[in-house]
Amino acid sequence: MKCSGDISIRQIVWAERLAVSTAGACLALLLTAPLPAQDTARATSDSADVAAIRGAAAAYREALARGDAPAIRGAWAADGDVIDGFGNVMLAGELAAVGGERTHADRLAASAGETRLRLIAPNVAVEDGVLDVILPGMTMPLPGSFTAMWVRQGDTWKLAGVREAEWPVVADASSLEDLDWMVGDWVLVPEDDPESKQTGLMEMTVHWDKGRTFLVREVRLTPPEDSGESVVELQQRIGWDPLVGRIRSWSFSTDGSRAEATWFRDGTSWIARGASVLPDGSQMNSTNIYTSDGRDRCVWRVIHPPLASEDGLPTRATWVRKAGGTAR
Repeated sequence: MKCSGDISIRQIVWAERLAVSTAGACLALLLTAPLPAQDTARATSDSADVAAIRGAAAAYREALARGDAPAIRGAWAADGDVIDGFGNVMLAGELAAVGGERTHADRLAASAGETRLRLIAPNVAVEDGVLDVILPGMTMPLPGSFTAMWVRQGDTWKLAGVREAEWPVVADASSLEDLDWMVGDWVLVPEDDPESKQTGLMEMTVHWDKGRTFLVREVRLTPPEDSGESVVELQQRIGWDPLVGRIRSWSFSTDGSRAEATWFRDGTSWIARGASVLPDGSQMNSTNIYTSDGRDRCVWRVIHPPLASEDGLPTRATWVRKAGGTAR
């Protein structure tokens, strides 16, 4: 379903489907920060090509900064693609479609580390690097790595592919207990703006399972009566995944969508980064941040990657414990 003035099933950011972006959190970030000049010894003979590639990267960064969709499109080969750290695949044409004016303050940024540019054929270059993804207001950077493929088409170097990988965040099973503040009955209070007022009523109940090994979140979104949309319910389980050594969540919605996310803590905030599959088979990923006051309020932020479209959805709201609920 497409976005519209009324809430749609695909728009259920409020139903915890983690659907804020069709591109990876880092997909363009390798080019949004200056690239250190750490090329191979053969750069002497290939210096003209190296300079051309770095020039193309600089132009791409500028296009991203001003939200210039045609220029973003022009930086990619027609058959280029991205595979992000969650395994989502996006074609270059789809990347171009999400380019637009970037007006939200809550955006991912990145700090590039070492990069290595290798010319492996007269018209092909590979760039490997590491970077830290930086979330607004957070203190702990998220480390990762990327590989970018560049190809020469005529006199121009273009991106042909990007492959991303996340590095694990250190955690242990006992960290799950730190989410105990979430237990209780909650209601969402959107920000005072027109888009948020169209969202409808969203309620959440959280409890431990019998073995206290999973937190169970049950969310119910009741759209406005004149929206024509159906009630959406979601169940999510948050628990320690010994296979990967991280806190993970698994979510299932009554509209047929599903999602997985990794949770980790930064001070008083919890960050959930994950991917979802929508009923039409499309894939999305996102970063959600929950900042609790330790008792009855939790600020929820949705963080947009650099190429996320401005879809009119609210990016900030507050969960408030219902009157009579148990304070942790």
